[in-house]
Amino acid sequence: MSDTFIPTSPVTGLPVGTAAVFLTQGAALVALFAADGPDAHYRPGSNFRWSCLGCGESNGPSATLRTPARNGANAHAAECRAIPWAPTTT
Repeated sequence: MSDTFIPTSPVTGLPVGTAAVFLTQGAALVALFAADGPDAHYRPGSNFRWSCLGCGESNGPSATLRTPARNGANAHAAECRAIPWAPTTT
């Protein structure tokens, strides 16, 4: 599980900059989103990360190109059996 802080939209609950979402086998979402900072090749605008909103797994703090990040998110969604978290009210 990653301890990296990921800002979320108050409207959707998805990470800010979400470009795509994938559904896990348990109906949780895996979000693919634009990340801050340079990628491995220092190209602006091509940095992406993914995070599972069910189990909390992610591709870590480093951003990658969109295609490898998308493939990782899709692969995780195919294997993960996490169910969506119940909304919390305080």
